[in-house]
Amino acid sequence: MEDAEWRVAMLIYDGVWGSSVTGALDFFEAVNLRARKQYFHCDIVTPDTKPVVLFNGREQAGDQNIGQANQYDLILLAHYWGDFDACVEQSPHIPHWLREQYQQGAVIAGLNGGIFWAAEAGLLDGHHATTFWRNHREFQLRYPNTHWQENQALALDAGIYSSNGQSSAIDLCIHLVEKFCGEDLATSLARDITFDNRRNYNLTLFNIAGMRQHMDEGVHKAQDWLDGNYADKIEMAWLADHVGMSKRTFIRRFQKATGENPSRYLQRLRIEAAKHRLVNSDESIKTIGLTIGYRDISYFSQTFKTMTKVTPLQYRKQLRPGPKPVKNISADD
Repeated sequence: MEDAEWRVAMLIYDGVWGSSVTGALDFFEAVNLRARKQYFHCDIVTPDTKPVVLFNGREQAGDQNIGQANQYDLILLAHYWGDFDACVEQSPHIPHWLREQYQQGAVIAGLNGGIFWAAEAGLLDGHHATTFWRNHREFQLRYPNTHWQENQALALDAGIYSSNGQSSAIDLCIHLVEKFCGEDLATSLARDITFDNRRNYNLTLFNIAGMRQHMDEGVHKAQDWLDGNYADKIEMAWLADHVGMSKRTFIRRFQKATGENPSRYLQRLRIEAAKHRLVNSDESIKTIGLTIGYRDISYFSQTFKTMTKVTPLQYRKQLRPGPKPVKNISADD
């Protein structure tokens, strides 16, 4: 993977926000600069040969258009907030192009309102996604077969990523860098260009989102419950009964659908919650452990290190480096 050049398409169309176009592309170019290697080749892709008119009224030409035969590894859908009916009517070929790209293996990432194209293409039917907070109600009505996550800043399901605001769109780009280039490069990029790494949003579950890519509705129901109640004391026998299964059947089906047993999945939920709090709050390690469901703080620290390879304190220091020491200035200086 490290020797590959990833082809990235930024799909734009009339009315997209220019900041979502140039901002995202700057991230990937910054990776090339930092790594001194062409990790990403980025194209701005338009519906046809004409320049598009951005939200701010300026024109933006494309490098390619969807009529040209290019296959991409990653497709970014620029943010849009406007008349979706008119947008679809103006660019009716986008859904078909997007389906083709997706079927050939492209990862899709909708920046806030841009995710509507994935829903319009039918790629989100039966799957989870989030979107720009102003669009939630409209999208729920427009695309009822999609499970819209109103309070989740970032979502991943079936190889399709989505975000719900400007800050989360930045985090989405950093996560995509991690997916394609590794954690070390993504972390160094975040430190370089993120002005405030201490986000104020609810738990995001990127590290376990891949465990949602199955068709077992009973297990999905259990996951939904665990996602909202991970901090509680949970008896798996009760949860199995809650979703209409015996404990033995529940554990077997959960393992088959997700690749892990429900107890391990619960630990992952709690550790993801801990990671969020370690970066975004000043709470003590003990308080965080108690808040996410651990009564034994030593066990919490041990579990955290097993899953992340670092202790909670080390993780916090990595993602929230302290201020550099200030040199004392004497009268002779």
